[in-house]
Amino acid sequence: MLALALAASLLASFTVVACGGDDETPDAYEAPAEPVDAAIDAPPPPPPGPPRRLFAKRYVVKVHSQALRESERLGYLRAGSTHMATTHDPVGFEGCREGWYELETGGFVCNGRDVIAFDGRRLPARPPAQPDFEAELPYRYARARRDNLAIYRRLPTDEEAAIYEGYRIPGLEPPPEAEGAAPAEGAEAAPPPTLPEPEMMTASGPAESAGAEGALDPTEPVVPTLASLEGERGGVLLRRTLRGFIVSVDRDVRTGARRYWRTLSNEIIPYSGLDRPRAQQFITSSGFRGAILSREPLPDAGVVTEDAGPRPTAASGELHLPIGFVMSSKVNQFTLGRDGRPRRGRAPGYHHMFEIRDEVDLRGTPYVTSTDGRLFRTEDVRVLRAATERPEGVGENDQWIDIDLSTQTLIAYEGLTPVFATLVSTGRVRDPEDPLRDMRTPAGLFRITSKHVTHTMDGDHAADGPYSIEDVPYVMYFQLAFALHSAFWHDGFGRPRSHGCVNLSPHDARWLFQWAGPRLPEHWHAIFPRPENPATWVNIRGETPEG
Repeated sequence: MLALALAASLLASFTVVACGGDDETPDAYEAPAEPVDAAIDAPPPPPPGPPRRLFAKRYVVKVHSQALRESERLGYLRAGSTHMATTHDPVGFEGCREGWYELETGGFVCNGRDVIAFDGRRLPARPPAQPDFEAELPYRYARARRDNLAIYRRLPTDEEAAIYEGYRIPGLEPPPEAEGAAPAEGAEAAPPPTLPEPEMMTASGPAESAGAEGALDPTEPVVPTLASLEGERGGVLLRRTLRGFIVSVDRDVRTGARRYWRTLSNEIIPYSGLDRPRAQQFITSSGFRGAILSREPLPDAGVVTEDAGPRPTAASGELHLPIGFVMSSKVNQFTLGRDGRPRRGRAPGYHHMFEIRDEVDLRGTPYVTSTDGRLFRTEDVRVLRAATERPEGVGENDQWIDIDLSTQTLIAYEGLTPVFATLVSTGRVRDPEDPLRDMRTPAGLFRITSKHVTHTMDGDHAADGPYSIEDVPYVMYFQLAFALHSAFWHDGFGRPRSHGCVNLSPHDARWLFQWAGPRLPEHWHAIFPRPENPATWVNIRGETPEG
């Protein structure tokens, strides 16, 4: 009996300890009474790894000012570009599941959604073509050679190519003797390629009233619009092009017996649909280029004396204003004869550039003379002269671009020092009384609002119809949709040509883009100005000539 009582007593004591109901009983998992330094036994934290590399996975990757989706956008990256992060691990996770990384060049990007963080040299995926800043055009371009050319979201199947391209699937072609014959009973004819219907627009305003009077049929088909060329939402056909539309080309791809071009925007175009693709003769740029000006002052405060000798007339960085550009390949130069009369010489060529030494009047005709003594009729050349004052509001050391609409010229300045001069093509004025035919570039003092290595430009114009140019190079917007940019599709610089933008030759657009603020960080595709990275001024003045 005594043994049973003792066992019961011991069992009761263990039960109290297990339930923890007695505050006087020590906890079995309590720390020892003597303090112990846990850091002695704990393993040291792993050292931080080297900063990671970042691969832009989306076509446009926004760069934010903070590690927050709602923060200000500083600019953007393009797909395939690689960048260095400042750390190995993300710096935050708010609004980004896999974490934000800070770029070495500034700003924050979201891992997983926009970029892929990786280690080593091997890229996570094959990148599209990256811009070549050494070439006058950053990418390769090609022109659509026919209307209704199909552009796909992905590589089409043989059946889809048969519908949208008229492709004949191997093995399903009709036998030669049966071509042109009616299909056999029960056989289905291959469906014809699907073409967009011309858009029927309801007339309004003057057109509506004219139609009511019988002068215009308001239901008459009009020029197709970009909307009318769109494919079905979610379908393989993204859209169709019109002849002359320009695309930026990445590389060619094959599927079976069919061959296509992949564009930089990841669209697929039939290989034979682009202008001269078999010889790979892509669009070439204009050879025209302006003058990088000397920053050294002229002798005698700009007065050229007879014994000063001729100065260079074409080398970059050695020309001084004023300079002239010949505006036609048929323009002749002259020399002064012993009798004081001008003698006709050879034609120096379209856009020939020379430094002007003097202006003279010979027998009632004004001429400008070059530093080597040649004469040109003033009416045959564009003359560019240095400004004597800055526009109001432009600082003493500010960069600014001066565009004269009346002469279609541009001069870039640092303060009052001219550094670059060239010809441009601004908006055309065909009829100042018709808003649809008056496309003049706005005058005023502006600042660059954004810079883009390339930017696609398209639209519908009532007079000229729809247009589309992918990846227009070196775009600098200064007001709404008005921009300075490269124009490699014409060589008419010195005369109005555009829908309102300021067209520059490829060489000039690249030079001006690299010179003007805001500065573009390495491997970025676009930048927006900030107080610490200010924008260049753009001063536009004068009256655009009609024509």
